[in-house]
Amino acid sequence: MKNLENPKTLIIVTGGPGTGKSYAAAKLRESIGSLTILSYDTIKEKNFDLYGFDNERQKTELNEFGLEEFYLCVRKAMWKGETIMIEYPFYQKHKPKLEELIGEYDYQAITVYLYGDLRTIYDRGARRDYDGNRHPGHLTNHYHVETFRKGDAFVADDSLDYEGFVKQMEKKNYDIRLGYNIPVDVTDLSAIDYDAVVSEIFAHCRG
Repeated sequence: MKNLENPKTLIIVTGGPGTGKSYAAAKLRESIGSLTILSYDTIKEKNFDLYGFDNERQKTELNEFGLEEFYLCVRKAMWKGETIMIEYPFYQKHKPKLEELIGEYDYQAITVYLYGDLRTIYDRGARRDYDGNRHPGHLTNHYHVETFRKGDAFVADDSLDYEGFVKQMEKKNYDIRLGYNIPVDVTDLSAIDYDAVVSEIFAHCRG
């Protein structure tokens, strides 16, 4: 594990639901030293448990509060000159604010964009939603930690069929291309060469 030559680097791991962003980020940080990991999902889940919500409107508002908190965390890390990795399904909505922060703090951005066969990704995401490892707050519009019992069966409020999933992918467009862009085909997870991705990151940072 070694540090990037340019410490003021923001690595953005993005892609649609089911593309394996958390796993990809974990693989990349195995080889990159002195990384500050910032997760919008971690902030969202903290707020889910802290405040709870009773409907879609409250959940949306809570997520917006969490997004402000996330951007503040990125700003603080940039102010300190840290090397940062962020992982989330960032799409066009998030691009202007991230671009603003990158410019304000004179950071180098590298986007690792995960994409692949949409049917494969849809099926993978559907299995993930019910494997018991995902925070239920992501899946329902009514959640309070004190009343939710792990293992309770429920149907996700915002679940999409395949056609709806494809429309969402096209509408949001997760290919945000901030800074140097590294596209990674994740259709076959076993075929991904993360060492090559890491090498490309280090090679670009030398420039």
